[in-house]
Amino acid sequence: MFKFSNIASPSIESFSTLPDQEDLEFSLDADAGDLQVRVDNPQKHLDTLETYVTFRICTRVNIESRVEYKESEYSVRRRYNDFVWLRQKLVESFPTHLIPPLPGKHTLLAQLDRYSKNFVLARLAMLHRFLTRVVAHPVLSYNMSLYVFLTAKPSEFNIHRKSGQGILGRVTDSLQNLTTNYLVRQRSPEFDSVRDYANTLGEKLTQLEKVGRRLQKERQAYQGELNQFQQLFTVWATSEPELRPLLLAFASAIERNTASQQNTLLDSFSATFEQPLKEYLLYVDAVKEALQRRDAVQIEYELAVDELNKKRNEKEQLVNLEGTSGGASSAFNLWKKPAEARDEKIEKLSQLIPNLVRQAEANQDKMQCANENLRSDLERWHVEKKKDIRNLLLCMANQQIQYYEDVLSSWEQVIPEVKCANQTAGSSAAENIPASSSMQFST
Repeated sequence: MFKFSNIASPSIESFSTLPDQEDLEFSLDADAGDLQVRVDNPQKHLDTLETYVTFRICTRVNIESRVEYKESEYSVRRRYNDFVWLRQKLVESFPTHLIPPLPGKHTLLAQLDRYSKNFVLARLAMLHRFLTRVVAHPVLSYNMSLYVFLTAKPSEFNIHRKSGQGILGRVTDSLQNLTTNYLVRQRSPEFDSVRDYANTLGEKLTQLEKVGRRLQKERQAYQGELNQFQQLFTVWATSEPELRPLLLAFASAIERNTASQQNTLLDSFSATFEQPLKEYLLYVDAVKEALQRRDAVQIEYELAVDELNKKRNEKEQLVNLEGTSGGASSAFNLWKKPAEARDEKIEKLSQLIPNLVRQAEANQDKMQCANENLRSDLERWHVEKKKDIRNLLLCMANQQIQYYEDVLSSWEQVIPEVKCANQTAGSSAAENIPASSSMQFST
């Protein structure tokens, strides 16, 4: 365990850990993979200039297959900005791969609430999923920056973090600039369809998130109405001795329904619905970013081909050029004969064109590799997306079933009191019938 000089909050109660952490499998079996991680145990730190939260990262390694790791277990603490550094390094090293998303930074509105239990737990869960996806990736998991992130001590890790942007970072920046200044001419139908699908999926998830928030607000309002309803029956029971058992039974049923809605639907909304949807919206954005980086590789290839064709055309024009007029000579060199200047220019182009051919071929190979990398990652993403969205909807269905089963059970408990009240009312009515009948006969 790493020690920090200014840890000022052992307030783990305010943060806790993953709600289902005890159920997490953390053993190296055949299907679990040779590298496993778990993010948990958030801790608040007070520094001289800032306050921040760190998360513990536990790693277990099969050192027989992962020879770069010297130990089978590691435990380090990292803050959110360290995760940002890791993702940026992955993007720089693998620009044509789909890099899983990180949770976004807190908004200005959430600035004062960023140390609350709900915020920290939501961020912790998303960081855990991010890192789990990275270590499960057949390519990303072998990155050196990931190794440093999972194993390095604080002093060593800070050295790596402070190191300047390498050549890979500059290459990534140049690729991003290409997509800003140029457009792909020969668009790939395959990746255009992926882009269209990502846009459509993002719109659907956004609408689902909006409707979910609206339903949450309506449930919260309904919760308040139920509380008033329950209080009304309770107060009414104090003034109706004969109806008191029945009224209190209704009040108890409403109270149980209120508690069930709070525990089953309201309290779990953020963790089981809102946050997963936000995460997948970020995942859709990550897909779009990967597509944009792939487009940049294609643009780089197209520019190389354009330059090659330009030089070939220029050479062809020089070879076919005839005449030695003064105007023609000025196009070359005032101090050289036209034929001599033309031959020199042709010679330079003859030396340059093979280099441009090699550059264009290299860029074409690079584009084909980019296509294969992204295609493979998109296949993995579709499988993962199907599983995750299915689990999200299944969780929603189970919550609804549980809630309505609780409601049904609550009202079934009221039925005996209703029957008892009916029997009591019937007995009272039967006792009053003879007396009223005799009075009618006597009159």
